[in-house]
Formats: sequence, structure tokens, C-alpha cells
Amino acid sequence: MARKIFTMSFDDGTVQDRRFIELIDRYNLRATFNLNSGNFGSVHNITHEGINVCHDEVSSDEVRNLYRNHEIAVHTVHHPNLINCDDEKVISEVLDDYKALSELSGKTITGMAYPCGGHCFDDRVIKLITENTPIRYARTTDSHHTFALPEDFMKWNPTCHQNDPELFSIAKDFINAEAGENDLLFYLWGHSFEFDKFGSWEKFEEFCRLISKNRDITYMTCGEIYSYLTKKNAVSF
Repeated sequence: MARKIFTMSFDDGTVQDRRFIELIDRYNLRATFNLNSGNFGSVHNITHEGINVCHDEVSSDEVRNLYRNHEIAVHTVHHPNLINCDDEKVISEVLDDYKALSELSGKTITGMAYPCGGHCFDDRVIKLITENTPIRYARTTDSHHTFALPEDFMKWNPTCHQNDPELFSIAKDFINAEAGENDLLFYLWGHSFEFDKFGSWEKFEEFCRLISKNRDITYMTCGEIYSYLTKKNAVSF
């Protein structure tokens, strides 16, 4: 039976995750959080798209409890552009983050999001990751505005960003869509610090009210989707 699936993937592990998780837990939504283990506890602002915003990151001590209801995934240790890293550095950034997050969270980790945007990886990077780490899926930032399933789990493109001007229109189309014979996936990505940046907390809660508690929508993490689709595809062959 085909499903309509909704998921979210948020990066960097900033302190705004605390408010974000409280919000999505209230609506029984699921998310994957891509964390940089080398940056835990850092205190700093960044200029993001010309806007100064707090980018303080959560402490390592709160990882296990804060993300207990959600998936934790790799975002590399220090958030470098992996294309600019030599082979050894690519492997260590991913594998060391995997090991640290696994120990801190006690969770099984199978995925990641590429740092520095959707074009900061290539076939060399993918080959190094898949051959030398347990990572089996990786999210880009290239939104496609459809409900398509991933064609390549290591180049997993999301539906849209949290501040996409079409967010509510996409959500309503998804709610009204019929799964038919094929699964449909609405995949939202972003950063929780951007809710401060855009002043969009209330707007996002409105989105949560809209997308949540729909009986024909299954709410999953990215890792759960990966497991579900790989098992389903294996059965079909």
C-alpha cells in the first residue's frame, strides 16, 4: 500500500533546536537533526544571507535528552566544504562525527546532510563516504518542489526549505494529493536558527497545525524513510 510521508531535516544543532523540538513534539511531528560534534557548546553569531543571527550550538551533554524523540545524523565534525578536503579529511570528518554522535546519543546513525550547501560534494566524496563509513543516505539542499522519492539516497534532494514562499501551497497540495500506486514524500529542510532570522516562529507553528494530525499522512524521520524504502524495494525485486 502506498503512503504519503512527511519528514523534516534540520542542520547545525543550534540552541534554537530546543524551542523547535518543543514545538514539533507538541504536534507529534518527526525530524532528523544533522549535528557537528566538533562545534558543541560554541557561542557565536553568524551573518547568514546578510542577516546577523545567533548561532550558539547545543552542548554535548544535552544531545541524548534533547533529541530523544527524533533521529540524529552526521553533518561532519567541523562543517567543511568536503570538495575542498583531501580523501583522509573527508573520511575523518564524517566517520569521527558518526562515532561521536553515536556515543553521545546511543542511537543508530545511518545518514547525514552535506555541509555548506547542496553542491559541496561530488562523486569522489560520495565514494569515500559509502566505502569507509556506515553512512547510507545524504541530504542535499537542492529543493525540487515535488513529492518524488529519492532516485539516489546519497543525493537525496528535499521538497523545499522552511522559508520557501510556496510552503503553504505545497503543504495544501500534499494534504489533498492521492498516493495512488506510488508513495509520496514531502521533505522539508532548514535550520532552526532561521526562525529567529526570519521572525517566523508563529508562521511555522501555523504550518505545523496544517500538516499535522492528518490520518493519511505518515510522519517519519529520514532514517525511517530510508529503511522503509530499501526494504520495500528489496521485496519488489
